[in-house]
Amino acid sequence: MSKFKKTLLLLLRFGLSFIAMFIAYILSLQVVGQTNMTLTPEQSRQAGIALVFVSLFFSLILSFIILRSPWYGLKLIGAVFLVQFGVETFMAQIETLYFNRAVQMSAAELFAIVAAGALRALIFAPLVVLIFGKLKKPAQTEEEPAAVVSSDFGKQFLAVTLIYVLIYFLFGYFVAWQWEETRLYYSGSTAIKPFLVHFRDLFFSEDPFILPFQILRGALWALLATLIIRMMKAKRWEKSLTVAFTFAVLFSLPLGLFPNPIMPPPVARSHFIEISTSMLLFGGIAGWILAGNERSY
Repeated sequence: MSKFKKTLLLLLRFGLSFIAMFIAYILSLQVVGQTNMTLTPEQSRQAGIALVFVSLFFSLILSFIILRSPWYGLKLIGAVFLVQFGVETFMAQIETLYFNRAVQMSAAELFAIVAAGALRALIFAPLVVLIFGKLKKPAQTEEEPAAVVSSDFGKQFLAVTLIYVLIYFLFGYFVAWQWEETRLYYSGSTAIKPFLVHFRDLFFSEDPFILPFQILRGALWALLATLIIRMMKAKRWEKSLTVAFTFAVLFSLPLGLFPNPIMPPPVARSHFIEISTSMLLFGGIAGWILAGNERSY
């Protein structure tokens, strides 16, 4: 096949993956539509525009991972599902559940969002693997070498977990918490304490469980980063950038583009800026560390 035809085929596959994501989103949003989370006409128009951009960027990122992956079939479908659902939905909604005293989302609404995210990934994962021709492993393909766990993996995993916690609290305080609306939303007051006083009170009196909870989330992020790295046959810097953009885009873009009937716009905006920047930084660091002992191709 000529280079021109290969390029056309690749563009066609990217286009089909966008359509698959768009359809998956529309079908999954019907689940959320069964709740009381109603939108105004203006919000509905905004949601339609957001749907196009979210579907486009999601499909591009996940398609790139598939292109760079030596995996096939159910193994690849399962991995794509875990990355999409894990980053976009699960990691976001366990935090919603933790902070639900401020968010005040009903159990039905929370369940609907999680179910919609799972359905969306369940629809998209097999379709995109089919689109890129990776349902079956070609007969002439070399056997994939067994994964070898580095002796330093435990230390790397712990480092990534703790780095996440550090970045989470630093960006939370110096970005999101600098907005009066955000402080009022979560604490009922616009007052802001000095950095050390803020965390002393937070950890030891106001919310003593938040530190272990974020350590748990850090470990889960490290697991997702490890999965993305193991999925890819690429150089270290490519894996690092892929983890960075996967985390930043899949985790923050829906919050930044879709209208939010639960969270006031300034609060959602502050979190979008906080999350997009912090996850881009964290994902890059996590990918670089965890891919350190991976073979470069």
